[in-house]
Amino acid sequence: MQPVDKADEGGDREEETFVEAARREQIVSAAVEAIAEEGYAKASFVRIAKRAGISPGLITYHFRTKENLIRRVLADIDARLDRSMEGGPEPLEGFEDALRRIVTGHVSHCARNPREMTARREIQSAATLSAGLRTEIAEGDRAGRAELVAFLADGQRHGEFREFDPEVFADSLLTVLVSVSRALDARPADAHAAYGRELADLFCAAATGRSPDR
Repeated sequence: MQPVDKADEGGDREEETFVEAARREQIVSAAVEAIAEEGYAKASFVRIAKRAGISPGLITYHFRTKENLIRRVLADIDARLDRSMEGGPEPLEGFEDALRRIVTGHVSHCARNPREMTARREIQSAATLSAGLRTEIAEGDRAGRAELVAFLADGQRHGEFREFDPEVFADSLLTVLVSVSRALDARPADAHAAYGRELADLFCAAATGRSPDR
């Protein structure tokens, strides 16, 4: 028996981890495409595997169940959406700037990633979604709403936002953001940026009580 070189063994593990991560990303991407085009109920492992050019058994190996795969799909989509809503590496100029970045970042992300947002919508509205995932989605929504309410209240305490009920404002903003991907579907691509700016102007004016600077 040949002795095992621990350094080589570690390198093999790193390569295996990299390959497995790439394979999982491939599966998640194929799942997004399948759900966006065929709906949640029809996006079986067989159909997802066909899009990815792999066997259904590989999906089972990496995720075991559809619930686990969908959990990963949602986590990846939401992580990218959150990064977009942060608005990039430039320092924030204040709460109004942060609010503008939330709105324009969301619209921009929806415009660049229509398949992802369609898949997300299909998953969240699926009648056959498991109770566990439905609970996790609801908990995530509540946490996101609470974070937005706290942000708006902080803006008021710092004197950048006028007096209003942060919960009412947050509910209004979230309702609009949820509708963005469908609204963009009805508009030409060259109108998406203007749509985002207009939404940002509306909510920034509502928050500050000032007309937007043009």
